Amino acid sequence: MKFLFPFVLFCGVAFAATAQSPAVADNQTDTGYFYWVRFSDKDSTPGRLDKPQQFLSQRAIERRRRLQIAIDSFDLPVVPSYLDSVRACGARLHNVSKWLNGVTVVADSAIAADIAQLSFVTQVARYNRRRLPVALGGTPDTATKKYGAGTDYSIQPCASHDSSYYNLGYSQIAQLGGIALHRRGYEGQGVWVGVCDGGFPGVDTLSAFKSMRDEGRIVATRDFACHRPTVYTADAHGTMVLSNVGAYLPSVYVATAPKATYVLCITEDATESPIEELNWVSAAEYLDSLGIDVINTSLGYRGFDDTTLRHPFSDLDGKTAWMSIGADIAASRGILCVNSAGNEGREGSGSLSVPADAEHILSVGAAWSNGDRAAFSSWGQTADGRVKPDVMAQGVLVYVSMPGGGYAYANGTSMASPITAGMVACLRQAAPNASVQQIFDAIRASGSNAMHVDNRIGYGVPDYKKALQLLLSPRFPHRQQ
Repeated sequence: MKFLFPFVLFCGVAFAATAQSPAVADNQTDTGYFYWVRFSDKDSTPGRLDKPQQFLSQRAIERRRRLQIAIDSFDLPVVPSYLDSVRACGARLHNVSKWLNGVTVVADSAIAADIAQLSFVTQVARYNRRRLPVALGGTPDTATKKYGAGTDYSIQPCASHDSSYYNLGYSQIAQLGGIALHRRGYEGQGVWVGVCDGGFPGVDTLSAFKSMRDEGRIVATRDFACHRPTVYTADAHGTMVLSNVGAYLPSVYVATAPKATYVLCITEDATESPIEELNWVSAAEYLDSLGIDVINTSLGYRGFDDTTLRHPFSDLDGKTAWMSIGADIAASRGILCVNSAGNEGREGSGSLSVPADAEHILSVGAAWSNGDRAAFSSWGQTADGRVKPDVMAQGVLVYVSMPGGGYAYANGTSMASPITAGMVACLRQAAPNASVQQIFDAIRASGSNAMHVDNRIGYGVPDYKKALQLLLSPRFPHRQQ
């Protein structure tokens, strides 16, 4: 669910790796079901903990070293012979997950029964029937008041970080105290941000993303949902989300991390199925292997096309849903995961969607420009009693870049999340040795509601100038020396 109410481009990224995410060239014609197949062990993996360059880029290894995070069994590839045996049963491989130690496949019930008999298989779960990918186009949620629709703009120079420099993006960063970070030179330079969404049409042509393209700051792309040859297609939701974190068009629209480097992944299909959660986990593993620093995900899941698969409230404990488990594993690798809380706030307490329930990620609710909570913004608590969302950001009347040119207002926690992710990237640039916990603690502590934390707005709207001061202060708790 989008919260806005194998072709890989490598640019300077190279490392030896065991293939772990096979794209089946003809799997779009399959009419079977998606199945999740989980394995019992990694005993025969070709990966070695003392040779991480087999499965991680040098950038990823350096991030682990910098943050003092050990290489462990989660990093080791799935056993190739297990994949071969699953394929030999007649299944078509979709995505492999080394963190969850399994593979999603397309198969019929007879093939699935054969897979279940394999000695190293511990689980075979059937999800929805395979659908052909659909190019959705359009806007999936609310988008009103067109600004220059059908028109694009050239870059205009601007000497200062004032309201005219940010223009359409001004209220979104000003609310968070983020301009102070930009003025100090923290605009995301050198930080890699992964964006997982439903598609990015127009990102390869629009002026809002021209500097990204011209400077080689889109370093890789991949479609984990349908294995299409390009991500610049399908659902426009990802284009709008990316504009909130990375647009750079001075005097027209500047976002919160306009100088960061980006990797774009499609994980959302036209269906609503737990397979999309597993797509995301595989994408997060891929992003980790490249050395990503921040992942923004303006997606979440609670109900599905098959209503029997809906996540009950009891699943919202951060330890049950595949995507929530994967998000916490990503955090344990040193990745700062930022996720939308959901748009079901009118359903009341416990209206979050996974993975917003994950403990070690930053879950973001939607606020008006004055800081008041939007009525649609989902809220906690989690099933195990933790406060969620963590923080808030503008998610009402947010300007977004449209794939056909021009800009429009959009509403949703989908917008609050990337605005936040951009500021998180700026903090990572400023404090490269700080842990995930330290950065998120500083953000929470800077919140407008930090003295009265609740499950509607969490710690409130952060002040990232204050968060940076806290993070760099020798008196801040848990500060890494």
